[in-house]
Amino acid sequence: MREELGFDELLDDGGLIARLLGRTAAGRKRELLYGPDLPVVLLVGGPGMGKGRLLRCVRDRFGPRVPVAYLDCALSDCREQAEQRPGSRSDVTEALRLIALQYGDWAGDGGKIAVPRLYAGLAAVAASDRLAHVAPLVDEVGRLGSLLPPKSFWRGVLMGAANNYLGFLGGLVTTPLAGPFINALLDGLFARLSPEGRSALTEGYGDYPGAGGNPQAGLRSLGGDFQQGGEARRIAEGFLFRALRQDVDAAYSSVRGRLSRVGRPALLLDHADNSLGRRLLKPALEDRERGHHDRLVVFATARREDGGRFLHRAGGPAAETARWEPFTGALPDWSRPPGGVPDHAPLWRGVLLVRMPVLTRDQQKAELSRLRGGQEQPDTAVRLRIHSGVHRLSGGRPLFVTRLGEAAAALRFPAPEDCTDWTLLDARVPAGDDEGRRVADRPVADVLIDELVACQRPEELPPEHRAHWLDLLTHLSVAHDVECAQTLMRAVQEGRDDQLSAYLIADLMEDSGWPRCPRHFIGDLGLRRLLTRRLHLLRPGGAAWHTDHALLQGHYRDLGNDHPDPLFRTAGAHRMHHLLASDGADLVTRYLAGTFLTRPLTDWCEELLSIADAALIGVADDRYAHALGEIHVHGDTRRRLIDRLLHAVWLTEDRTQPLDETVPGALRGPLRGLSEELARIADEAVRDQGPEGADVARAAEGAALLVRMAREWGDRAEDKQPLQRCGCTEHIGFG
Repeated sequence: MREELGFDELLDDGGLIARLLGRTAAGRKRELLYGPDLPVVLLVGGPGMGKGRLLRCVRDRFGPRVPVAYLDCALSDCREQAEQRPGSRSDVTEALRLIALQYGDWAGDGGKIAVPRLYAGLAAVAASDRLAHVAPLVDEVGRLGSLLPPKSFWRGVLMGAANNYLGFLGGLVTTPLAGPFINALLDGLFARLSPEGRSALTEGYGDYPGAGGNPQAGLRSLGGDFQQGGEARRIAEGFLFRALRQDVDAAYSSVRGRLSRVGRPALLLDHADNSLGRRLLKPALEDRERGHHDRLVVFATARREDGGRFLHRAGGPAAETARWEPFTGALPDWSRPPGGVPDHAPLWRGVLLVRMPVLTRDQQKAELSRLRGGQEQPDTAVRLRIHSGVHRLSGGRPLFVTRLGEAAAALRFPAPEDCTDWTLLDARVPAGDDEGRRVADRPVADVLIDELVACQRPEELPPEHRAHWLDLLTHLSVAHDVECAQTLMRAVQEGRDDQLSAYLIADLMEDSGWPRCPRHFIGDLGLRRLLTRRLHLLRPGGAAWHTDHALLQGHYRDLGNDHPDPLFRTAGAHRMHHLLASDGADLVTRYLAGTFLTRPLTDWCEELLSIADAALIGVADDRYAHALGEIHVHGDTRRRLIDRLLHAVWLTEDRTQPLDETVPGALRGPLRGLSEELARIADEAVRDQGPEGADVARAAEGAALLVRMAREWGDRAEDKQPLQRCGCTEHIGFG
C-alpha cells in the first residue's frame, strides 16, 4: 500500500498538517494555524481507514523538518517495562520517557531538545519507592540519564546528586532500604542548581498541589502521590506530561531556540483511545482548558466517530465537538468555545475531530490500476465489475481497497457474470516473505479478517472471550436487530459459564469504530460479507450457515406470523427472510402469494423488500432465470408473477454483484402484471358489489400503488441504488 494513499490534501503544502506545524514536507515555512491555544487533533475512523498510516506519513515526511515523536499506545512495551519496577514506573512514565528520547535524538534545526523538567520529575518518582533497596533505586535514576544530552549542565547536576548519595550510603548504610533517598536526591539537586535552573523547576513543580510555589516540595509530593496510586498517581502523571511540554516550549522560547527553531513540534499518538492514550490526552486537555497553553501539536487517533466516550461527560452533547472532513475546500476554523469552567468543562472543547477520508471512486480506480502494474489489463466489462465489486465491499476504506486490489491483480480474468463479490473475496493474495520464510497464498477475505478483526479486538473485551470473539461476530453476520442477535448468542454460547450478550457486543463494536445500521447487526457491508463467507465455510457444506438460519426461523415461527417485528413488520416476514437465505424461494413465494390480498399492499411491499435482503452463497444462482420467467413455476398467474418479482428484488437487494441491465425491466414487468390482477379483481367487484364497494376501492388503490412501485423501483435499479434505504449502503450504491 502506498503510504500517502488518500492523504494528498492533508499532506500537501497548504494542508492542515503543514499549517499546524508551520513547515512543509520540503522544509518551507508556512503561516501557523491557530495559537496560542491549540486543539488536540483527533483523527477518527474505524478499522482500515488509515489513521496509523497517516501518522507514519507525518513522522516520515515532516519529521526531518520539525521535532516529531511517535507512540503506539496499543503496544505492550510501556506496560511490560513498567511491570518490571511497579514501585517506580508506570506505563505513562515509560511512554513519556520514550517520547522524550525521540526529542532528544532530534538532529534538525536547533538540535536536540533537552528535558530537565521531565527528568527531575521522573527521578523523583524513581527515588520515591520506600520499599526498594538502595542499589536498584540508584540504578533506576541512572537509567534516566539517557534523557539528557551528554556533558550538559542538567546531566551533571542531576547525575551528580544521585552518585554523591550512593557514595554516602556506601559508607554509612545500616539497612538495605533507602527511605531518605528522595530527600537526599532533591537536596543535592537544588544545592547545585543555578538561579535559571531553579526557575525552570519552579515553573513546573511549584504549581504542584500543596507545593505553595516550592519546587522541591512539589517534587516530593509528586513522588509520594505516585506511590499512593489511584487518582493521586493520575495527577502526578499529568504533571509529568506538563513538564515535558514545558521542556519542549523552553527549547523554542530560549534565545537560541528563537534564532534556530522554526514551526511547531509534534506528538503522534496512535490508538490514543486506548487506556494509555486516554491517560496522556486527558491531563493535556485539562491543562489547556485551564490556560496552560503550549506549542506541542498533538495528533492522536480514535476509532469512534465522536472521538471516544472519555471526551464527553455523561449525557454531554457529543454533537458540539468541532469536526472537519478533508476535501471540503477550506481549513477548519477552530477556537475553544466560550464559557468553559476549568475542572468541570468537558474535554471535547479542546478537540478538533478530523474524519479520515474514504477513497473516491477515481482514487479507487487509480489504486487498482497501480496494483495491476504492467500486467495485462482485463477487458472493459470485467474491469468495471471488479471496480464496482471493490467499491461495494470496501466502501472506500483504503485498506480494503488495497487488499482487494492486490487480490484482483492476481486473478485470471473470469467472464463478467462470474466476477461477483464472492469471487473477489476468494481470490488469493500473492505470497509474501516473512523474515526469509515463504508465506503461502491466502484468500484475501481471510487476510482482511485478520487485519480488521482478529488483530483489533476491543480493549474492553473480557479476556475469557478473546479466543472466540471472531466466532461470535461470524455467527452475528446473519442477525438484524439486537433481539435477533441475542437469540443467536444464547444458542452459540450455550453451556458456557461466561457469556457475552448481544447488547454488550454491539457496544464493543461501536467502540471499535464499526458503524451501526438500523437494519443489520453488523453495520458495515464489507465486514458483513467477510463474516458471511467465514460462517459458510465454518463447517462443511455450509452447515453453520444453515443451522443459524434454521435457529432464527424457529424463533420467529414460535412468535407467530402476525407478531409485530420492528424491522420486518411481522415475525412471519422475518422468518421468511431466513428461509430464503438458507432454503430457497419456493416456500417464500407461497407465503407472499398467500398474504398478497390479506395485507395492506404498502406493508406487503415493505415485507417483500425486507425478506429479499438476503445473501445467496454456496449454491448455483438461477435468480436471473426466475426473474425473467425462464423457469416454469407451478401455480396460477399470480404466484408466477410473485416468484418473478421476488427473484428480481432479491437480485437488486443482494448487492453481491453489479446489476444486469435486464433487472429494471424484470422489476417493472411483474409489478405491472400484479397491478393488472388487482384491476381485474376491482372489475369483478364492481359487477358483484357496485362501484361503491369496499373491495373495489381497495383493489383499485392497490393497482395504482403497484404501477407507481413499478416506476419507482425500476428507476432506482437503473440508478444502481438499493430499493430499501439502509445505513450500510447509504453512500455505496451498486457501481
